[in-house]
Formats: sequence, structure tokens, C-alpha cells
Amino acid sequence: MVEEGTVRERIIKILMEARRPLTAREIAMTLGLDPASSEAEIYEHLRHIVKTLRRRHGRRSVLYMIPPQCRDCGYVFAELTEPYKPSKCPRCKSQRIDPPRFYIKEE
Repeated sequence: MVEEGTVRERIIKILMEARRPLTAREIAMTLGLDPASSEAEIYEHLRHIVKTLRRRHGRRSVLYMIPPQCRDCGYVFAELTEPYKPSKCPRCKSQRIDPPRFYIKEE
């Protein structure tokens, strides 16, 4: 568990050091938070981290999102501009959605 800095600084560090893209639930668990109650909070932090990276790192570090995808029909939510997990697929109405995954890459 990462313990130094603000929650956003800790999330940035987790995503920069991760070997693979992480979901909001995985980020919450790494922070030692309850994933079920913290997921929305993590998404809010991720929205602000985009601005923090731009301000602190210029364009050298970028937060990337692998968009959510429907497990039933394969629909990819590529049009998302902000991080969140959709509740159901617009194509088949399934609620079986793989959540978005995040990583930070230094350019």
C-alpha cells in the first residue's frame, strides 16, 4: 500500500509504477480503500489528475484510459471523454460491462 502524499499524488504514483493498466477498483484496493464505496471517488480523482499531469509535467506524462467494453456484444465505449463505468450497454442493454482501465505514460 502506498502511504505518502495526497490521494491524487498516490494515485499518480500507483499508475506510473503499475505494470499493467488498472481499474478504479484496483486503484482503491491498492490505496487500502473499500473498492465498493470508493470507486466514484477514484473516478473523480482521475478527472483531476489529467489537469495535474498537464500542469506539473507539461505534456511529458499523460493519463490514458482503455475504454469500457460490453462483455456480451463487444461494444466499446470509445466516445467517453471522462472516466466512469457505464451501467449498461447502449447496443444490447447488458449490464455486464468491463470497467475502464487507466495508466500513465511518460512521453
